[in-house]
Amino acid sequence: MTTNQLLKFQAIEINTPDLNDEMFLDISHELRTPLTVIQVALELLSCGKLGTLSQQEQRLVEIAANNAERLMKLTNAIERQPETQTTFLSAEELAQLRLERDMKLAIVHNEFKLCYQPIVSMKNGEILGFEALIRWQHPTLGLMFPDQFIPLAESSGLIIEIDAWVLQEACRQLRNWQQQFPLYFNSLTVSVNISSQQLAVPNLVAQIKQILQETGLQSQNLVLEITETAMVENAVTAKQTLENLRKLGVRIYIDDFGTGYSSLSRLYELPLDVLKIDRSFVQKLDLASGKHVVRAIINLAHDLGIEVIAEGVEKVEQILKLQLLGCTKGQGYFFAQPLENHAATDLLFRLAVNI
Repeated sequence: MTTNQLLKFQAIEINTPDLNDEMFLDISHELRTPLTVIQVALELLSCGKLGTLSQQEQRLVEIAANNAERLMKLTNAIERQPETQTTFLSAEELAQLRLERDMKLAIVHNEFKLCYQPIVSMKNGEILGFEALIRWQHPTLGLMFPDQFIPLAESSGLIIEIDAWVLQEACRQLRNWQQQFPLYFNSLTVSVNISSQQLAVPNLVAQIKQILQETGLQSQNLVLEITETAMVENAVTAKQTLENLRKLGVRIYIDDFGTGYSSLSRLYELPLDVLKIDRSFVQKLDLASGKHVVRAIINLAHDLGIEVIAEGVEKVEQILKLQLLGCTKGQGYFFAQPLENHAATDLLFRLAVNI
């Protein structure tokens, strides 16, 4: 099947009534041979007969195999009963297929956008940077938040393209702010979340270097936020990639720290700048157990020689307790909700006027 034919197939509604049985059978016949070859190749990769795969490469093979299996199910169902193309899919599965199809077109149609949540010094209220948070303005489902589509993006492999778009857009926006307010925000940072799949991309460092060159943003203004899970899934590759990014000047944060399964010994080996305390621990600061966990994380960070940022800060009492424990930077609704582009620009304008 050619690329154009496959794209045309992906755009078809599975239960479109005006396609006749013969057309569906033509599609199934065109799919069967290449799918069989792909499945055999993926099986050889999976069992190690074509070489040893890293943990991350194995995960990508699994994603490809799942997608091939879904297409083969469609092919089999069409050939068995072309007049009832959707009987083998549940409503939820059909909705996921449609959402995945829509996601492939979302970047082309400019449906993704970024919001920016300030990261603030709890000593003096100074804005130190922004975390870029993706939103999807779906044409029929409305505004969608990351938990509604990122898991599907990860399982389908689309997350790599989405991550690349977020990197480009966030760097471009921060550079625009610096040019708009040239005397004030040269040290401002923008934080971008990187998935485990993106972290495993062989040319990630070169890709980021190119984005920095294209946007004109200095490397020290870019922060990559990576979860514990992403760092551990492919530890050897992750360590080398992060070291190369640090050499480039990019800063590295561990996001949602405390919710993953990283080994403490591994943390001492990784090139890190900041631990971000997960909001679930900040919300439990009123409890003795929560306070002990936050103190332990802060002490660990200080032992590693790195800084700490508390996420999910919503109350003055939390700020006071965090400061007593040695944490001086925070992020959360107490300071600001994630702001759309224009609102973040207005905020910076007011700050520049008052400086």
